[in-house]
Amino acid sequence: MIRLGYNTSGFGHTHDVRAVARVIARAGYAGIELSLDARHFHPDTARPGEAEDLGRLFADLGLGVVVGTGARSVLSDRRHEPSFLTDDDAERERFLAFIERSLRIAPMLGARVVMLHSGLLPEGVDPGVAWERVGQGSRRLAGVAREEGVVLGFEFHPGMFVRTLADWRRLARDVDDPAFRLTLDVGHVACTEEGAISDVIRSCGADVVNVHLEDIQGCVHVHLPVGLGDIDFGDVFRGLEAVGYAGLASAEFNTDDLDVDDAVLAGETWGRLVGR
Repeated sequence: MIRLGYNTSGFGHTHDVRAVARVIARAGYAGIELSLDARHFHPDTARPGEAEDLGRLFADLGLGVVVGTGARSVLSDRRHEPSFLTDDDAERERFLAFIERSLRIAPMLGARVVMLHSGLLPEGVDPGVAWERVGQGSRRLAGVAREEGVVLGFEFHPGMFVRTLADWRRLARDVDDPAFRLTLDVGHVACTEEGAISDVIRSCGADVVNVHLEDIQGCVHVHLPVGLGDIDFGDVFRGLEAVGYAGLASAEFNTDDLDVDDAVLAGETWGRLVGR
């Protein structure tokens, strides 16, 4: 059975992650995608034992957990930098080390999936070099994931280097590791793929370990609350059910302008939409 979750990236004005988790649970969600950032929880500034404490809270609230590493400014004030593709070797290593820490802390939080993406292609970096960097880094991280008993849910993303499902498949062939799997964002599918979203899901369903839900107007990559765009969510959920997906499908309204009341309203709307 698909479990609806909510991504903490939508809570731009509520910084207490414990309060955020309680709002998400009270709104009727079954899971939380904890997007690592300074506002809510960051491995580099967490106090000793904080991850375990949060894991116990999430369990007490009955929330499944995914860890997200895709926040815009998680490591610097530059959007999605550093990343797999950064030209500076030390900065690229800083990014990889951060993802490794996230993988190691995920089980403490109760998570078995860690979401990530490629980042933007820096100006002047040759695409061939970029493929080498993202492949080498992903193989390294997949090894750490296996050690920790978690999986990577790598997300293709409009505007980033790994931007389409075909790009993800190319990378997955290169990595060739069972710990390297797919985060499927239905808005990204709407922006980069052709045909019904349910057909896309059927084509890759065996690899999907995490799902992001948001509405999209046309092919403009702006995450909208459900009902404000063109996505047929009945089609989306038929596709997920057809492949037997049983993980979290989390609302990801990451425009940083939602308050707690908006989050609760969104939860009620999603519940009516999918009959949950």
